[in-house]
Amino acid sequence: MRGVEYIESEIPSLQVKDKAVYSGGLMVTTRLVGTVVGFVSTIILARLLTPRDFGLVAMVTVFSLLLFNVGLNGFLESIIQSKKINHDQISTLFWIGLAISSSLSLIFVFASPLLALLYKEPKVIPISRVMAIGFIFSALATEHLALIMRKLQFYKIMINELVSGVISTFIAIAMALLGFGYWAIVARQLSVPIIVAILSWIQCSWRPGLPKKKAGIRPMLKFAINTFGNFSINYFARNIDKTILGWKWGSFQLGNYDRAYRLFVLPVNQLIDPLSSVALSALSKIKDNTEMYKKYYLRSLSLIGFLGMYISSILTISGREIIYLLLGPKWNQAGIVFTAFGPAVAVILIYQTIGWLFLSQGRPDALLKWTIAATLLMTASYLFGVRFGAIGMALAYGISLYILIIPGLYFAGRYAGIGLKDIWYIIWRYIFTAIISSLAAIISISLIISPLGQVSSFLRLVLKLFIITITYLVIILVIFRQEQQVYDFVNIIRIMLKKKDNGDK
Repeated sequence: MRGVEYIESEIPSLQVKDKAVYSGGLMVTTRLVGTVVGFVSTIILARLLTPRDFGLVAMVTVFSLLLFNVGLNGFLESIIQSKKINHDQISTLFWIGLAISSSLSLIFVFASPLLALLYKEPKVIPISRVMAIGFIFSALATEHLALIMRKLQFYKIMINELVSGVISTFIAIAMALLGFGYWAIVARQLSVPIIVAILSWIQCSWRPGLPKKKAGIRPMLKFAINTFGNFSINYFARNIDKTILGWKWGSFQLGNYDRAYRLFVLPVNQLIDPLSSVALSALSKIKDNTEMYKKYYLRSLSLIGFLGMYISSILTISGREIIYLLLGPKWNQAGIVFTAFGPAVAVILIYQTIGWLFLSQGRPDALLKWTIAATLLMTASYLFGVRFGAIGMALAYGISLYILIIPGLYFAGRYAGIGLKDIWYIIWRYIFTAIISSLAAIISISLIISPLGQVSSFLRLVLKLFIITITYLVIILVIFRQEQQVYDFVNIIRIMLKKKDNGDK
């Protein structure tokens, strides 16, 4: 692989579809197993460590994860999307990325006292200096991971993610048991990029050569800069709340907020990621057929509303019991915060479809402008909510989304010929059903539990889940006759399982 020899995927065009189906099945499996591993590790570590431990690390990761992703959100996509790419180009990108990440690592090390000054917490200085090592290992793995994905060898990515996830979890749990405190969380964060880098170099035979001045990478650098710029704005929007909370209230409040947020976004990510991949691709292909486009989007929105409002009801009514059973009694405040996040599940799922509309219509510029405006409003809401601690921040998060979703859907819908009346006609019944189901659970529990006296959190949770589920399904299926949403959800599960089965053959 020297000179201008092109590095291609070496996949015959007739096999691309089969490769995609196979890869899809693998990624679904990987995501599921990875989620289980992360979920279990969160529960175990939460019982071994304290909210303050998690808060200390969260103070650093708010900044470190952004710099960690400099190559992974830019250079990686640039290599994958290029029609042709040669050894000199990849080698030059490798050394540029490594130089940038190494420089950022040094800057982060020397800037660590500023973090301590921001949070009024000296312990973040050594944490920051250790976490900075991860930037370098992230850069070492970027080009190898990109080449693996370019060849659709997702089974290697699956192995990489699972091995790094499991090993890092075992390291963290072992250190927590030995009494290392928050360093156990740091070890888990740092061990992942190290293991990923080692495995990616084993899995991919490509090795970097010397950088070339005339390698023809200017378009690739421009693509990478734009990609990382958009990622940075979104990252800022998702993490400014943690920065503000940690600055105002310290590590204990931030630790409770961070754990509640992590568990809150778990069902959100599991629903929106696969739906977004399919919906964005489908909408892009039919964007010139207005009627079909509108029908497909509204049908997808109906499914999201159906699932989102149901999950919102459960988390809002049962949040404290869920956290108590998963994390233990010392996370009582996290349970209250988790409950405050509950009403936001449905709205954040619907909010994600704004991106579908902008991008499928070929308007990433409009999406970027909207993201900037939305970030400013959310930041203002956080500055108001932080006065009430972690609970206020969780409520501010949900309220800001409820405010933003109306103008967001309006502006995005204009490009697709979809009005707010069309959207409201679809989702109002799910909002109504969620409210009635939640009230039914509250009233029923008060009538059933009060005469019984003290009841375990597990029994209380089971009763709430049963009442919400039965009430929700009865209203949707019997009163509103929305059987189609149930069928659509079942069909999605079947398709995912079918892909997995095809991929295993």
